[in-house]
Amino acid sequence: MTVASTSIEAYRSIQADGTLTKRQQQVMEVIQGGRDYSLQELVMLCGLPINCVSARVNELRYTMHSLEAAPCRRCTITGRTVHPLRLPV
Repeated sequence: MTVASTSIEAYRSIQADGTLTKRQQQVMEVIQGGRDYSLQELVMLCGLPINCVSARVNELRYTMHSLEAAPCRRCTITGRTVHPLRLPV
């Protein structure tokens, strides 16, 4: 078994049992119920780079179903129309 295959196996076991990774936990800690967030807003709150936040949000939304899409609105940081995310209602 190589280091890479061991790492992949460990990652998959984390995903399978629902345990959050450190970065996923960082994202979830800043999200409050009753509110939605654009990726840029999450970047500002978490202090993580956009590529890290985007990847973790995708995992949380599509794999773990911990986040869901909210109605479109303007981002408070960029001013662009976004598809924000929120905790499931």
